[in-house]
Amino acid sequence: MLFRRRHPLRFHQRLHHFMWPKRGWGRALRYYGKRLLRLSGTPHSIAAGFAAGVALAMTPFIGFHYLLCFVAAFLVRGNVLAAVLGTTIGNPLTFPFIWFLTFEAGNAVLGLFGRAGQAKTAEELAHRLLTDSFHNIWPVFEPMLIGSIPVAIVAGGISYVAVYYAAEAFQSSRRERFAIRRRELHGSRP
Repeated sequence: MLFRRRHPLRFHQRLHHFMWPKRGWGRALRYYGKRLLRLSGTPHSIAAGFAAGVALAMTPFIGFHYLLCFVAAFLVRGNVLAAVLGTTIGNPLTFPFIWFLTFEAGNAVLGLFGRAGQAKTAEELAHRLLTDSFHNIWPVFEPMLIGSIPVAIVAGGISYVAVYYAAEAFQSSRRERFAIRRRELHGSRP
């Protein structure tokens, strides 16, 4: 293989690089941003796919986000790879914040403030999600499910607008660069 490592990384090394990139999070985020903008497709399909992925990352259906993003990208005629990149917004570092936000939004929608048995902190919420049975978890899951709807709409809308304009600007500047390069190589013909 052309760009393969001479000595492959072990599992714990790959896990370390995944959790903490070698060159830092800034570079990793710039890389994924450029990768998103360089996808082939219209700005609408890229933005729709990314927005669908971000919206589905806000739902409490852990383990099904990628499967759901494939379906959602197909339904909104979005780019599937952009949807996968959008779904990565929900990761082990951001899930506690997303869960707490959807839980609080669900409580606001349902009007369940002060009801006994509710989780008070993000740590308690995460602990109950991972340890309780479904019967005991429903008082936590229900507000998260209801709260994920407005959070997903807002997050998806914001990400659609941002990615649409970024993709449109990137593609137009890319076309201009290619046109200039083509004129320089072939010269302007009358």
